[in-house]
Amino acid sequence: MKPLRHVAAAALAATLLGSCSSGGDGGGPPLLGATPPAGVTIYAFNNGAASPPADGAEPKGTLTAATVNGQTVLFGRTAIGGSNGCGTVFSINPDGSNYNVQYRFGGADGCDPRHDAMILGPNDGRLYGTTQGVNQTIAKPPPPNTYGNWGQIFSFVPATSIPTPINAVHTFANPSPANAPFDGAQQHSSFSVDPVTGVLYGQSAAGGATNDGMLYAVNPDGTQFTDLHDFSKDDGRNPHGRIVLVSGVLYGIAKSDGRLPGSDHDGKYGFGSVYAFPVTTPLANGPVSVLHVFAGAPDDGAYSDHGYLTAVTVGGKTILFGLTQCGGAGPKNAACKGNGDGSGVVFQVDPAATPGSAAAFNVVHSFQAGSATDGALPYGSLMYDGTYLYGTTSAGGVHGNGTVFRFAPVPMGGTATPTLLYQFGANANDGIKPIDNVIKVGGTLYGMTVYGGSSGPSPDDPSVNGSGTVFALPLPD
Repeated sequence: MKPLRHVAAAALAATLLGSCSSGGDGGGPPLLGATPPAGVTIYAFNNGAASPPADGAEPKGTLTAATVNGQTVLFGRTAIGGSNGCGTVFSINPDGSNYNVQYRFGGADGCDPRHDAMILGPNDGRLYGTTQGVNQTIAKPPPPNTYGNWGQIFSFVPATSIPTPINAVHTFANPSPANAPFDGAQQHSSFSVDPVTGVLYGQSAAGGATNDGMLYAVNPDGTQFTDLHDFSKDDGRNPHGRIVLVSGVLYGIAKSDGRLPGSDHDGKYGFGSVYAFPVTTPLANGPVSVLHVFAGAPDDGAYSDHGYLTAVTVGGKTILFGLTQCGGAGPKNAACKGNGDGSGVVFQVDPAATPGSAAAFNVVHSFQAGSATDGALPYGSLMYDGTYLYGTTSAGGVHGNGTVFRFAPVPMGGTATPTLLYQFGANANDGIKPIDNVIKVGGTLYGMTVYGGSSGPSPDDPSVNGSGTVFALPLPD
């Protein structure tokens, strides 16, 4: 029996015929083929003889397409596996061939890269990403540790070998003097890059003045690191996901809290918030404007987990679309607690409306969990290709292992029923639990799942099979 990845690559190579874009938004170099058969696992992690040694496991993020020697190559990360269980950076061709581990994190040079996608710098062609841990000593609480959730920003050139140690743009650590504010910590996201200056804008889930998270800016060479905002319980704490730069304003999502507006919510906190931060020259610390605080089921979302807002022009107006893992009018899910409940929502925000007003926010769809025509618990974000918004759910669908869906953007205040493009778990080699997003290359969607793909228990959850997959899904005409 041939190894799985070789079978998938051969099947793909026999049917590939098209061209691609380098991330889903325009023309690009030709692929080594094009449309794969439906629902192909093009690589299964930790699949015995089919995998190189220490190839990685549990890819918790989104792929990035980059051009290498005139061809499109997909780059990604795994959260664990590698030489010291600290994860990897890998590359793979869109037809499933030539899987390579580009870098294995060892702990001292970083650990646990996860969530969102590595970002390609428009001015220097480098890929930028983060790790949650790195070898350092913490002088403040939490107690001193070696691989704590502080982390780093790293970068590399995709067309060359990555040096050891990988280039650290910024290492998050407790600053001096001892009574200074925390630096950032817990890197659950990637960056928005200013296309003119190249400045990276990011957020960390913890750290900052009160350890509730921070918004920051840093130059690509690591200089001029600026703390732009220190989050509080009123703003929303624990910010996850990528910052999005739209017309000089940064938009982001905090996963927890946020003070609910109105007398009926007096003194109460929500389940995360959407915020805006206008960029100034020079960059400086300042307040955010809270556009919406999630109130939970049944009329609102709850807990947006490492996603970002996707800007779409609808009827001449810029509307921001996003996902929450919980909340909404769907069935209660065990992963959603308290009044968060529900099975997740698609939402939209009008950044031009009065913050906190009814005109500023709308639930576009509440996911219905186990239905064969829906999904549940959508992590991550939505990808817009100019016609449709695409996303994934980590659970639900007919097999309960997650789905890929799409829908056309609707005007502010509208509703939409997503169309399912794929339901995971249809075959033994299929992936399980996609928790970020897909990218579009030509007429094909590419993404990753945390589990599935190969037999045997997951390295950190024996109740689930497989160490994750890279998958390809051809789009319908």
